[in-house]
Amino acid sequence: METWKRMPDLSPETKAWIEEVTGGQFVGSKQVAAGGREGHAVDVKRGAEELALFLQLNRPGVYFANLPLSREAEVYMALKAHGIPVPGVHGVDDARNCILLDRIPGRTWMHAPPTPEEQLSVAQDFIRHLAHWHSLDPRELNLPSFKPVLSVRQHQRQVVDALTASAKASGKPLEPILRISLEFLDQKLPDYDGVPVLCQGDTGPGNFMYLDGKVSGITDWELAHLGDPMDDIAWVTWRTTQHTFTHLPDRLAEYEKLSGNRLDDARIYYYRVNACVRLAASRSGPEGGFGIPAMGVQPARAAAVQPVTAAADRGADGSAFVFTILHRRMRLEALSTALGLPIPTESDVEDAPEKAYGQMYEDALARLQVAGRRAQDVAATNLIKGVARSVKYLKEADRHGARFEAAELEDIGRMLGRKPEAIDEGRQALYAAAVERKVGDEDYIAYHWRRFLRDERIMRDAAGSVYKRGWPPIH
Repeated sequence: METWKRMPDLSPETKAWIEEVTGGQFVGSKQVAAGGREGHAVDVKRGAEELALFLQLNRPGVYFANLPLSREAEVYMALKAHGIPVPGVHGVDDARNCILLDRIPGRTWMHAPPTPEEQLSVAQDFIRHLAHWHSLDPRELNLPSFKPVLSVRQHQRQVVDALTASAKASGKPLEPILRISLEFLDQKLPDYDGVPVLCQGDTGPGNFMYLDGKVSGITDWELAHLGDPMDDIAWVTWRTTQHTFTHLPDRLAEYEKLSGNRLDDARIYYYRVNACVRLAASRSGPEGGFGIPAMGVQPARAAAVQPVTAAADRGADGSAFVFTILHRRMRLEALSTALGLPIPTESDVEDAPEKAYGQMYEDALARLQVAGRRAQDVAATNLIKGVARSVKYLKEADRHGARFEAAELEDIGRMLGRKPEAIDEGRQALYAAAVERKVGDEDYIAYHWRRFLRDERIMRDAAGSVYKRGWPPIH
């Protein structure tokens, strides 16, 4: 258990449920990082047997993850029966919003294998499993909640309709980039109409565990659905962009050979946009839409990160903030590629002179680096990393912010025909004009590219290896 402070305890009712479904005695639990959902490592003793389990709690409505956990449990059980390495299910309770699984040994690719040889071995093993489950006929899988099995186009039509309904559920006008993306998905539905496969959705590095050069378990099937195999391939490229995954064209060539599914670039580009919309459709509005309008400004948190959760909270070490700039580039790149629009490759952003007091930022960062090396637990280390990333961002925002805002005001003024007095006023006015279609879609996308390149420059030091990373090649 963490030594910083006692972790939040599971409720007596949850402990009793764990004992009921396992037939054992609850020993202890610890909250752990679990992607976008809440997770707890749970230990249970059943006679002489010690069970290492994982309790997952769902977050309905987030990232379009509206599957009840019982439906996700169906996927685990169906795939396990066909030899896919997924965790065993001990119990699921939709009313409690939780599922109890075997705890998979190993690490996630968020911490890549230490050697190129092991990275290659694990990556190739995952591709073998992906090709395997894509070869399974969904009509023969024990997935009653996924029936009836329709054609690929019919299933994707349902997805687009559901995403559109989710985006419109708030009653607010659609955020323009989201609206453009939804219109593209609706109007450019791929012609491919074969038998669907079971898609994991969000599949790839980061959503499986590895150990000793092999995949030890494939996790997180909250977005599982029936559809186009290129949908999952698009997600693999998404997660490769985030976490790297050896040389992806080689892995995709292996997938093509093992699965018999020919790679189709146009469909992969389509489903990249589809993936971006899945992550945006529940948050349409000026403040949402997967962050296009608001990114570049670190969001205020409801409260400071508490030490009690800092070991498991992705916001504590600043990585969630850093990844906003990557996700923003990915979304603009995906949409521009699918629409055939130009993608800027170089920024004309010039560095401003250093501030006279700029060395004070460097001194603060040096002190934080020393503190990080001396920290004794994960929570303290994560908090120090988060502060360091914030300082790096603030240093560059202090250096460049005023000049970049002036450039953006000029940009907005050209699009609106009048120059706003302040940046917030200008952004709101341009947003309203785009919502009312008084600004062309291509012009609006181009504006966001220009704004992005300036914001990316401010994030350069804080982003580290994520800086300027984009979608990987397919071939």
